[in-house]
Amino acid sequence: MTTPTSEPTQPLAYYDLSSLCRYMTRPVLMTGIFRDILRRHFLEGPYIEDPKIRHLIWQETETTGILIESVYRWRPELTEKRPAVMIRRNAYQNQKRGIGDVAQGNPVDEFGHPHFSTFWQGSHTLFCLAGEGNQADSLASEVQRHLTQFGPVIQRHLGLKQFQVQEVGPVHILEEAEQNHFVPVTVQYACEESWTLLQQRPKLRLSLSMLCCC
Repeated sequence: MTTPTSEPTQPLAYYDLSSLCRYMTRPVLMTGIFRDILRRHFLEGPYIEDPKIRHLIWQETETTGILIESVYRWRPELTEKRPAVMIRRNAYQNQKRGIGDVAQGNPVDEFGHPHFSTFWQGSHTLFCLAGEGNQADSLASEVQRHLTQFGPVIQRHLGLKQFQVQEVGPVHILEEAEQNHFVPVTVQYACEESWTLLQQRPKLRLSLSMLCCC
């Protein structure tokens, strides 16, 4: 059994994750992050916990042992030949922090610029596909355990307010290819969006003489 450590056994990405924190409210970025994390997990056999699927090694070629990609780039002819993890983002829901999204505690800075903040909660579903139901189930468990065990590290590096595997669904038969089965793994997360409106002009001031001329 693999014991989770305080840090991943390999980097989550070659780029600086802290530089992406401000873009966490963009769903397409989270899709890319999930793809990157899973590709690195399936990059070498020793990283894979379940011995039954350690042969599923990801490579950046069409002959890869496992396809890990966004559903928008899905090609049925590829998944019919090999296991896959297809990534789909779900709806984003806004959670208000206060009236008008005005920042709590420090609504205006010393220059009179108002500060705002709000929370966004979203989720991605990772569809684990395989030719047999048992293999799809094993693949889903591998994905779930990796994201659960390293969830606190991922949350900290990305500056998220929440990151957790919410649900692992039952085994389904893929309608587009009946010889394939899939198990959905849904991951939920939350992030904060903060912004400041810069005052470009002084507040409008009307004199009594101007009002009398109207």
